[in-house]
Amino acid sequence: MQDLDFLTTVLGLKAPWRIVHADLDLAKSSIEAVAAYEGSGACPTCGEPASIYDHRERRWRHLDLFQYAFYLTAQVPRVKCDQHGVLQMSVPWATGKGGFTALFERIVIALLSEMSISAVARNLHLSWDEVDGIMSRAVDRGLERRSERNYRFIGIDEKAIKKRHRYFTIVSDLESGKVIWIGRGRKRETIDAFWATLSAAQREAIEGVAMDMWQPYFESTMTHLPDAAKKIVFDKYHLITYLTKAVDLTRRRNVRELGKDGAELKGTKYTWLRNPKNMTLKERRTLTTLSKQFRTIGRAWAIKESFGHFWQYRRESIARRYFSSWYNWAVRSRIPAIAEAARTFKRHFENIITYLSLRITNASAESLNAKIQWIKYQARGFRNEGRFERAILFHCAGLDLYPTHSNS
Repeated sequence: MQDLDFLTTVLGLKAPWRIVHADLDLAKSSIEAVAAYEGSGACPTCGEPASIYDHRERRWRHLDLFQYAFYLTAQVPRVKCDQHGVLQMSVPWATGKGGFTALFERIVIALLSEMSISAVARNLHLSWDEVDGIMSRAVDRGLERRSERNYRFIGIDEKAIKKRHRYFTIVSDLESGKVIWIGRGRKRETIDAFWATLSAAQREAIEGVAMDMWQPYFESTMTHLPDAAKKIVFDKYHLITYLTKAVDLTRRRNVRELGKDGAELKGTKYTWLRNPKNMTLKERRTLTTLSKQFRTIGRAWAIKESFGHFWQYRRESIARRYFSSWYNWAVRSRIPAIAEAARTFKRHFENIITYLSLRITNASAESLNAKIQWIKYQARGFRNEGRFERAILFHCAGLDLYPTHSNS
């Protein structure tokens, strides 16, 4: 087999394409191959025969051959179609207008799933912008390929992306744990834009929505989702966060009021916030001692823990009675932060008790938040919100990212 035939074969080229020339540059450790088209013209849009109008030279980076960087150059024909005008013909080794073959982009996309853009660029001797361009094209490709599907349970959550109250609103599929949609900000119009992307059938198919008690999310969902009052579930983990914050506020207030007498409370923040199931015997004994010594914070902690029993009920009538009893205890506790949290729960109770019938939480959304935080850390932060958004979609949306062609 001759050298040119060898390169034609390993590149997977078939007539009317073939390699007609190749140069090895030892100084640059690179191979430059030239492909030629030796066939008739056809419109890339409709496939009908068309006359060749002219040729435009293009160059692509391909997978390395041994230790040499491999580049492919071709005079790509442009054809003149009676219906679609002058168009460039497609090539079998690449898609779109990028300067990389499809096989090379597949390698970059695979590496990006494990490494940062900077690390991929460094290892493949590419610029940061070149790797970012491959990621952007992959995300665009994945979004174009995404077909309309119905979601039974979705989660709406926010993610702080920068200081000064800059947020993304992230909608996820609670069953698959994948990101469905990202919006900038967390205002009413932000989540309104999400609902506008869904068809009437998709909205009708949604059986439950988990969210925190952020009013713009609630109002938008009530407006756009049929029978939303029975489908919204205020996430129990956000409710627990309200109570743990109330306990910590009570501890801090005790420290201020008791002065030197409350010195032992300093540094005990996580003693009160930690799940008792995860405590050692020594930690539980410490908690018991502190609860007896500082009765106000001890009572706040007990109220917080007792609310956890609410989630175990199956019958709504019994759960309502339990909440009523717990609420009376909380508001009469003479602990301002706990009483305020209890009143907040009562105002939103009808969409707290929906948990008993739907049994959904934003736990998967919280795990997505952890993954998004990892993406942010790996990149050492994002100055550009658009790039951060694309990175989230790349890693968390379950998109079909790879280029598809006959040789990929």
